Amino acid sequence: MLRRFFIRWLGALFTCAVWLVTAMLGSSKSPADEHVKLELVSEQNAVVPGKELWLGIRFDLEDGWHTYWINPGDSGEAPRIEWHLPAGSEAGAIQWPVSERLATPPFADYGYEHQVLLIVPVRPAAELKDGQSQKVGALVRYLVCRDVCIPGQKQLELSLPVQTHVPASQARVLFDAARSRLPRPAPREWSISAASIADEFLLNLKIGKLDKTPQFFPLNAEQIENGASQETSAIPGGVRLHLKKSKHLLKPVGRLKGVLVVGPGRAYVVDVPVSQAAGRAKRN
Repeated sequence: MLRRFFIRWLGALFTCAVWLVTAMLGSSKSPADEHVKLELVSEQNAVVPGKELWLGIRFDLEDGWHTYWINPGDSGEAPRIEWHLPAGSEAGAIQWPVSERLATPPFADYGYEHQVLLIVPVRPAAELKDGQSQKVGALVRYLVCRDVCIPGQKQLELSLPVQTHVPASQARVLFDAARSRLPRPAPREWSISAASIADEFLLNLKIGKLDKTPQFFPLNAEQIENGASQETSAIPGGVRLHLKKSKHLLKPVGRLKGVLVVGPGRAYVVDVPVSQAAGRAKRN
């Protein structure tokens, strides 16, 4: 427990220190650039006044290296984007594709290898005039890891003309691929419930046919043991997923929030209340 806390604290301290030094030196180059390429891309070739525009930060990672999901797991830091937009424009939240489980027993992280596009909706001002140009900037702070972790930051810019009607850009295929990896709302006909029993959370899933053993990715840190196996047992009409509680959990959890992956291309957002029960659940 102390070891994991120390690793997380030391990593965060080192990350902040390097980001601060890089900013003070005014350098756009960082050691992380050797292992990842970042690019700011737009789904459209131009800005339409008042119409939602999708922008994305593309990570192209060297083989063996990874960056992190919104909940990085036992170590690491999720990428952060500081937008510099024209007056009257507003950026929404990052849309996070389903992550991979990156296990280094007894710990596990959640993140991305190879390539990932983090997409963000932007609402331009409605008063823009046809023929103008809009400059968009994004300062991205991130962490890439292999055997070691290297923090980096990159200032990205993109200039787009203002037009009333505009076709999609060549990057459209990247946005389509990113959207296909986004978790969807759980179907209304599904029945999902959660209970807290002893050292486990029990996620009861009555969701029909499964293509593979379900896997739960927690959105909140330090609720479950990320490195622990997620075993299943049969219940009437479905399966039960056993999630070992985190050793860092200090108070009862009111809701269990996360992404449930039940098959290829089948990832769903789960947000259910947790009932408090006594005893220990039986496993088959």
